[in-house]
Amino acid sequence: MERNLDWSRRDLLKSAATGAVALGLGAAAVDSMDRYVVGASSGAAATAAMSLSDVRHNRIDLGEYGTLVSGVYSAGVRQSMRSRDDVAFVQPDRPLSPPPDPTGRGYRAPSGGPAADGSADGGTMPWGIDRVDADVAHEEGATGEGAHVGIVDGGIDDGHPDLRDNLADTDDDANHRAWEECQGDDCTHPWSDDGDHGTHVSGTVAAADGDDGVVGVATGATLHALKVCDQAGRCRTSSIADAIRHAADQGWDVLNISLGSPSESPALEAAGKYAADAGVLLVASAGNAGPCDDCVGYPARYDEYVAVGATTIDDELAEFSSTGPDVDLAAPGQDVCSSVVGGHGVFDGTSMASPHVAGAAAQLVADGYTSEEARERLLETAEDVGLGDDESGHGFVDVAAALDMDSDDDGTGDGTGCPT
Repeated sequence: MERNLDWSRRDLLKSAATGAVALGLGAAAVDSMDRYVVGASSGAAATAAMSLSDVRHNRIDLGEYGTLVSGVYSAGVRQSMRSRDDVAFVQPDRPLSPPPDPTGRGYRAPSGGPAADGSADGGTMPWGIDRVDADVAHEEGATGEGAHVGIVDGGIDDGHPDLRDNLADTDDDANHRAWEECQGDDCTHPWSDDGDHGTHVSGTVAAADGDDGVVGVATGATLHALKVCDQAGRCRTSSIADAIRHAADQGWDVLNISLGSPSESPALEAAGKYAADAGVLLVASAGNAGPCDDCVGYPARYDEYVAVGATTIDDELAEFSSTGPDVDLAAPGQDVCSSVVGGHGVFDGTSMASPHVAGAAAQLVADGYTSEEARERLLETAEDVGLGDDESGHGFVDVAAALDMDSDDDGTGDGTGCPT
């Protein structure tokens, strides 16, 4: 297999030697060790990485972009692997997470709030859904039906009335996957949500237009849960890469990845290349490190991902939103109402901005655009709301404009109200 010279060989190893460990340790013990991902550009290197893992390994084949092998390796083995010409990198299998709560307010229970300048039929129109002009698309009959969106996150509440009709067939194991199983008494499936974040993201992408819930950007899109995060919000790099590979192999259209880290991850860069080649449009949160200078996180920072920053209901840059030349678009990310496990809630973060763009991409795919065409269309039709290039990239996402509809409606729906 030809080596991919675009992969960085930068030494990303920062941990002390773990030493050899005995076989037969439980999963909890293994997860507490220093784990690494080896980027192998030949079959021999992959075989070596698999055989040398102290405890267990996971293999992720990425075609021309090589093979990722995650495992537990001693310092000596890591050094030996790094010395091989057919090993592109050895990086910590670090846990990513949803960007930390940027405001310190955490989850806010619904206030119910008065309607602003419009609401869904019997339900609630979150301000962001109206502000990106998704409501205009809905009125014209555009729902995103036929588009498949993977949610790389903490799972989806499979019984939520806003979401259950848009979930892919739960009897088909390929439609939903869990790398971290749901914990608790209310877990119908291993991929069910036990932490709210994945369900909140899913609601913004594709909540159906119901009587008592909220409305998403693409109310008819099909959702796929890719549960890579545990109940505490820890999400392994290798799990995320495997989820991206799975979505690409299934032929899905869009992936939302509201997860990130300030550290480089050649493994996620390689997985992104593989998925992009397969026709997947990857959308990721830019991060909550603001105010800052050139601090967009990974994987959003890589070219294969659309990096999304966050705005407020007043079209200002959210004070927490990461900025820099790698930002591609901005979308609503503060005081965002959406679904949570068993109800509704208000969250802040670029995690909440990213699914507005993922939903917009689903609308375009359903309208006949390829993933590459959809990406370009979103960038070229973005609205100028007066923010700098490093703050909003090409501008503020505009669903109606992207679909060649009237986009003069800049309403904010039911404001920051949320179903009680």
